[in-house]
Amino acid sequence: MMRIFSIALLVAFIAFMLSPRLRAWLRARAPMLVLGAIGGAAVFLAITGRLNWIFGAIGAALPVLWRLASILRFLPLKTGAQSQTQSGETPKQRGKMTPEEAAELLGVALNASRDEILSAHRRLMQKIHPDRGGTDYLAAQLNAARDCLLKERQAS
Repeated sequence: MMRIFSIALLVAFIAFMLSPRLRAWLRARAPMLVLGAIGGAAVFLAITGRLNWIFGAIGAALPVLWRLASILRFLPLKTGAQSQTQSGETPKQRGKMTPEEAAELLGVALNASRDEILSAHRRLMQKIHPDRGGTDYLAAQLNAARDCLLKERQAS
């Protein structure tokens, strides 16, 4: 039985290598064939009672993959589309916010008074504070916008 299977596999491989039409057909249907093979193997393993070790391996691999994903998320990715300054930093790495960006973020006019800036900051911070389900990043951005606009008011 194994000999017949090996010969059939060898004939299929040779036919695949010689026929461009067969290769094109297989390329077009490869994802469905792979999913079908995986599904068939899962059904076979379930029927024979050997599926438990797969679930055990997946259960053991999930915490490792979860930890790896959280580590990879913090790796810096460099792309050519990022704008860079003379020192090689991107604007986000510099941490500077322009007054226009700050005013837009707080929803105030560029020439808003100190009281308007503080009122808008307080109103938005009550909505997105980390203690109320917001993120630290958004709170830090609001604080940076407030500081930028207040510094602009003191300078003028």
